[in-house]
This record gives sequence, structure tokens and C-alpha cells, in this order.
Amino acid sequence: MYLEMKKTAILLCNDKSVDEILTLSIEENIYQLDKEERRRAMALKMTKRLATIKMPLIRALAYGTADEGKLIAFLALMKAERLVFEYVLDVYADKSDHDEITDSDFIQFADRLTANSETVANWKSDTLKDINTKLKNILCDAGLAKRTKTGLIVQIPIAIGELCDLLDDDDRGYAKAICLWEGR
Repeated sequence: MYLEMKKTAILLCNDKSVDEILTLSIEENIYQLDKEERRRAMALKMTKRLATIKMPLIRALAYGTADEGKLIAFLALMKAERLVFEYVLDVYADKSDHDEITDSDFIQFADRLTANSETVANWKSDTLKDINTKLKNILCDAGLAKRTKTGLIVQIPIAIGELCDLLDDDDRGYAKAICLWEGR
């Protein structure tokens, strides 16, 4: 959802409040969604994710390059969604030597989650399959992986411009997980 996050970041940079963004989404359909419920949900989801990062990163998302923006959007997603962060730590970071991520890697990850969470243990196989597909899409959309016939090849991002300099202490652990920040 890079484009939606970018649009929201631009609005935040123009001093729009969360309530104003919600109103714009519902009344002016800024995300171009059919149903009012989805318009509301999208505005809330985007502002929730962007609330996890500081204004310098929001500005870089709004006005920087697409490559930078996609990494910042992914960083915000990881900070907002624990499952994504855990997947990156447990699977992606483990494969950071340009190894391949396969469906069996996701199954092992899901098994570890199931052992530690009754909620995850109650998820149906279709839910897990859907999550696996979404995680693959998210990594590819962020430029962190490329599809192959059998899985994904990890692509380590090249720190672009001054992106690493914009990270605060809270961001660095997340950035390390995607090998974006090496402890500068």
C-alpha cells in the first residue's frame, strides 16, 4: 500500500490531522475505494502505520524517491504490525545472504507462532496461506525480495540517500532486520 501511505504522508506534511484525513477519505474518496467502511478503514490504517515513524521519515516518504518511500512504508508497516516484524526477523533476516525463502520457511515460522500463541493455533490453513501470500507480496513490493519459480530471493536494500541518517534509535532495530542499517 505504498501509494496510499505516500498520499497520507503528503497530507500529514501539509498539517492535516488524522480526523481531517479520515474526513477526506470518506467525503472525497482520496483512496478511491467503493464503500465508506473501506474508506474509513484505509485512512485509519494508514495514519496508524505512519504514527509509528517520525516526521523526517514521513517527509522522505512523501517527497523522496519511490525506492526510499517503499522502504519507509515497509519500516512503518513492521513497526505497526508485529507479525510482519517477527516474520522479517525469523525468516527474512535469516536469509539475508541472498538465499531463497520458500513456503516451507513460512510453515516453520507459522509452527513456531502456533506453539507460542493460542490465537495463531486457531487460525485455519486458508488464513495461513493468505498470510504467506501477503507477506511475499509485501517483501516484493518493498523491493526486499524477487519472485522465483520456487519462492523468493532476498534482495538486500541499498541504503539510499540520507535515509539511514533519518532513523532514530527506535527505528534502528527494525532497519537492522531488513539489513538497511548496519550500525552507523
